[in-house]
Amino acid sequence: MDEFDYVIVGGGTAGSVLANRLTEDPQVRVLVLEAGGPWIPAAVDAPQAWFTLLGSSVDWGYQSVPQPGLNGRTTYEPRGRMPGGSSNLYIMMHIRGHASDFDDWAYQGAAGWSAADLAPYFRKLEDQEDPVPGISGTGGPQRVTNAGLHDPNPLSRTFIDACLELGHPETPDFNGEQMLGTGWHHIDVADGERRGAMRSYLEPALGRPNLTVRTNTQATRLIVENGRCTGVTYRQEAPAQPEGEGRTLATAAPAEPGEYTVRATAEVLVCSGAIESPKLLLLSGIGAPAQLREFGIPVVAEVPGVGENFHNHVLTGLIAETVEPVEAPRQNLSEAALFANSQPGMIAPDLQLAFVHAPFDIIIGQQHPNAVSILPGVVRPQSRGWIRLASADPLAKPLVHPNYLGDRSDLERMVQAVKLSRDIFGTSAFAGALKGELAPGPDVRTDAELTDYVRAHADSYHHQAGSCRMGIDDLSVVDPRLRVHGVAGLRVVDASVMPAVVSGNCHTAIVAIAERAADLIKEERHG
Repeated sequence: MDEFDYVIVGGGTAGSVLANRLTEDPQVRVLVLEAGGPWIPAAVDAPQAWFTLLGSSVDWGYQSVPQPGLNGRTTYEPRGRMPGGSSNLYIMMHIRGHASDFDDWAYQGAAGWSAADLAPYFRKLEDQEDPVPGISGTGGPQRVTNAGLHDPNPLSRTFIDACLELGHPETPDFNGEQMLGTGWHHIDVADGERRGAMRSYLEPALGRPNLTVRTNTQATRLIVENGRCTGVTYRQEAPAQPEGEGRTLATAAPAEPGEYTVRATAEVLVCSGAIESPKLLLLSGIGAPAQLREFGIPVVAEVPGVGENFHNHVLTGLIAETVEPVEAPRQNLSEAALFANSQPGMIAPDLQLAFVHAPFDIIIGQQHPNAVSILPGVVRPQSRGWIRLASADPLAKPLVHPNYLGDRSDLERMVQAVKLSRDIFGTSAFAGALKGELAPGPDVRTDAELTDYVRAHADSYHHQAGSCRMGIDDLSVVDPRLRVHGVAGLRVVDASVMPAVVSGNCHTAIVAIAERAADLIKEERHG
């Protein structure tokens, strides 16, 4: 049986960070098990091509269960299935989140995860071209550029001017002293290429002799002996044939297809994301006993919160046709945004409106290629859902229930965000640039009609989180050091540990979580 100090299950965002940081010590042997193959499509590196990866062979392609808040519709839930995971699919917005997000975590029992605690890790990960003194980081693995400094689409500036016309303040950096307001996105793009966790963390570590990355390997069960996780059973699949242009990462040669077991002498680190991490725990007998017994899975540890608290940002789209042809896409298609409050007196924004210089809807885009969109989203959702097993088959996808718009306040704020988006398109700044609204369209006017539109068109923001949340209460899954309750030698490190998803795009916060987790692991190793 193979043996390593640490076995990382999932080579996505958090797994890439841990693989890099833990192998900085040449005496530490690390294995990464990644379900995806080593083939990296060329579209991964091209910032303007991110949407072409959705639904491709490098996407898990989950579907939710029918959503009551969306008139029973199911939603498409993309997740990256390749080294680097969803950091190769996301839209590259570099958003830390509001300081109160992390303070709320700490107030709820996640000691050590306040804004002050995480600030050094954000600085550690960043290499920002226009740093805010005392806030931004320089020299870190993650290249960060200001979209406004790199030939942005002119309509992105028009969007900012429109927000200013409505009285919203301008902010030079959403990660700086003031998140509230409008401004240019900082993006994980440099030299015209995506800089996700794969490029920033995993690839620089691949040449280390103490790091092994095995692709096409899906974990099927955690091995727990006498209350301690000692290894992982996984399924080795045959590699798929590469599709189109791209490159192959220099990972370990694949073994023959079949089932294998690997032992971890120190710890197993589950980094499979907010959908697959709870699934693996449940398959391994860690969860609510009633759910486990339903599928004949012996109870290893009674942790009833596994899979609960699952949630996600929710958004919809407004589309307007432009007078002039929209210039060819540059950067990540979304260079400017507005963070706003749904009501006065809030200490942090709960609405995010991203401007995209492309039509949000594919069908509308085919008929009206010269169009732009505003994507209003609720980034402090109240709705909570769950992840559950669909069967005892370890290769079966789990049941995914984000419960979009399940809480009345989320629906009301989404309607409010749509109205605000209309106000932006209706400013004098946009007057000479737009022909008219394509969606929702001029026939959708009243609050009741807007509510119907939102229920019919709201969708996933692809920021799944919370299903193995950290804390100290009975429904938490991991403690503040990310150790699974009731099982020694086992941690979860990914977006699933967030008690509440951050107020904005969450890739940067996941990297910071993994950076801090690496320090916690090193601290315990050296005692």
